[in-house]
Formats: sequence, C-alpha cells, structure tokens
Amino acid sequence: MELTKEQVRQVEVYLQKKNFNYIDLKEEVLDHIISDIERITAKEISFENAFKMVALKWERHFKEASSLYFGIQYSQTKIVLEKAVKMFRPFFFVYLSAYFLPVLIFNNFPIVFSEKTIDFLNLLFNSIASLSLIYFIFMIVRGVTSKVKTTYRFILKTQYLAIIFLIIPLLSGSHFNDQGNLNAVFTGFLFAGLSVTYTCHYFLRKHNETVRLSQKNKV
Repeated sequence: MELTKEQVRQVEVYLQKKNFNYIDLKEEVLDHIISDIERITAKEISFENAFKMVALKWERHFKEASSLYFGIQYSQTKIVLEKAVKMFRPFFFVYLSAYFLPVLIFNNFPIVFSEKTIDFLNLLFNSIASLSLIYFIFMIVRGVTSKVKTTYRFILKTQYLAIIFLIIPLLSGSHFNDQGNLNAVFTGFLFAGLSVTYTCHYFLRKHNETVRLSQKNKV
C-alpha cells in the first residue's frame, strides 16, 4: 500500500534523527525504506508496526564502522562506508602500484644519468611535485569549506594526509643518489603523490557535480 505524504514525512524525520544527510544517498535510502514499509503494509499490517519493523532492520546500516582502505580513524555509517569502499578500491590499488612499481623497477634496473640530465629531471620532478602540492592544498581547502555532505567528500577527507607523498620528494632536494641513479623510494613517493592528487581531483569533481545537481533539483 502506497504511503501518504504524512507517512513519508515521518520516514524523512527518522533519517534526520539518524543524522543521515549525505545528499548522494539520502533519496536512495529513503526510497528503499518506503518500499520496505509498503511491502509490509500490503500484508494488512499497520504503518506504525511496519515502520518499527523496517527501522529495526535498517538500524545496523546506520551503525558506525571503519575500513582498512581509509584507516580506523575514519569511521562512518555502514551505508556510506560500503559505497565509499566500492568507489575507492580501484584508486587504492592504482596508487599502491604507483609507489611500488617505480621502487621495483629502479631498484632492479638502475639507469645511470648524466649530470646534465639529472639537473633537468630534478627540475622537472620538483616542478611537477610543487604544482601538484599547490593543487592538493587547494582541494583540501575546498573539501574542508564545503558544508554539504556526500560520500565523495568523505573519501576526499580520508586522503588529506597523503599530501606527505608530495612533500617528501621536495624536501629530499634530489631524486638521484650519488651514483647518478634515480632514488627509487623518492621516485615512488612522487608517483604515489601524483596518483593520490588525481584521486582527490576525481572525488572533488564528483562532489561538486552532486552538489550542483542537488541545488538544481531544489529550484
């Protein structure tokens, strides 16, 4: 049996009390809860009892949880966390590869560069790292100042500490060792930093798109 506007409003209030205000998930979760209630009321069970049954079923989805993908310090409701992990998992493995592949390659296949080439590559790598660092800081500011909650913003927040991947190569002064080989560790940090910069760029863009779409739908 289809719910009345007042009954739908009660479900919305329930979500508000749960402090569930992630705009990319709120409508989807609302629709699921309403569908669950309608399926039960179709069996001639009252709305009140059906609502209690569904709320009990959904209670576990609103419990706090954490994931190794983000670290135990970033806890979130299971609904948000499950979507976040699903979206973030490919990026996680990409920037793990971005670090470990250069380390494996340059440790096992060292290439000796001339002094002139070393100077050029140091300048190039430091310029790329500096520009990426500036953009990374910009994304952190945009993420922190945004008042709207989305799963994309949650993922973005969990990546802020990865800025260290860009800072370490810059502080090292040179990406080469005394033998003229690329320093595998610092090069790995740089590639990982570039990878996580792209990851943050992607999720900030998705967050902004979701916010704009939400505002457009309200007009």
